[in-house]
Amino acid sequence: MELKEIQYMLAIAECKSISKASEQLYIAQSSLSQFLKNYEAHCGYTFFTRTNRGLIPTKEGELYIETARKIYMLQRNLNNQLFEMSALERGKVIFSLSGYRSPHLLPSLIPRFQNLYPGIELSILEASMEAQEQLLKKGETDVAFLCLPLKKHDIPYREIMKEEILLAVSPDFPFWKTADIHNDCHRLWIEPSTLTQQKFLLYSINHRLQDFAEQLFSQYHIHPHIVQSHNSFDTLIRLCETGMGLTFIPETYIDARSRLNYLSLGKEGMYRTLVLGYPPMSYMPNAVQVFSDVLIEIFEQKSGELQQLRVQQNQSHQLKQ
Repeated sequence: MELKEIQYMLAIAECKSISKASEQLYIAQSSLSQFLKNYEAHCGYTFFTRTNRGLIPTKEGELYIETARKIYMLQRNLNNQLFEMSALERGKVIFSLSGYRSPHLLPSLIPRFQNLYPGIELSILEASMEAQEQLLKKGETDVAFLCLPLKKHDIPYREIMKEEILLAVSPDFPFWKTADIHNDCHRLWIEPSTLTQQKFLLYSINHRLQDFAEQLFSQYHIHPHIVQSHNSFDTLIRLCETGMGLTFIPETYIDARSRLNYLSLGKEGMYRTLVLGYPPMSYMPNAVQVFSDVLIEIFEQKSGELQQLRVQQNQSHQLKQ
């Protein structure tokens, strides 16, 4: 196998279409079609069959694709180890995350990382968590921002933090006044069962926060009054600020400039685990390790800032009681 041949075959397998693969590879459709025809003739096997679902690998094709991906991964590992010899003066990190998290993380992450390691190129991919796991499996990203549980259990990961899912509420919203203060940690909280018939602003698309809301409502037999649903997180926050309803927000999405207040769900709060995922059975270069360290430092700093914000809100709440 030549690396160029591997690249072509992997693109066809991923796109399931000669036309789409040719666009991805920036070559003529006729050239790629002729390549596949000649390559199958040369090898003596049919690697793909045409179906109404597109080009599907045969048994021989599945074996080829599996082996090709391993070779591709070995090539990347070799490049990464060669970069190591430059003592972090050169290198590249491909980082994937969801489009929802990008505006909350990248403005602080990219400048800090580039300032510390100007010789390391940082490439950003935006994709859903499920798509990111696929990118890791195929070795097309070096590190992915994920949330447990993972669908693919062979993906190694490093924990970032336990992120609390909070209830966002406008200070003008009557429900805000019902919050209690946790005596041990001085955290404002509400009993989830009291949320029934409250007005809510929720996601209208398949998203982890939508899943969280549905599970919470089911567990506590809550019958919410959903006044608006949107697929834009920023829209939900802006509507919440006007006092239209309550919404859920991960703590690392909080903007200190917002006029919203935040309540824990239950005395102990509700959390999810954020992790950095890495390609399975892959060498981890120093560039990826230092990138991971910088990202985790940013989240530790954000966590401290959020604690200060909630202390201020608790004090304000006590003064109004």
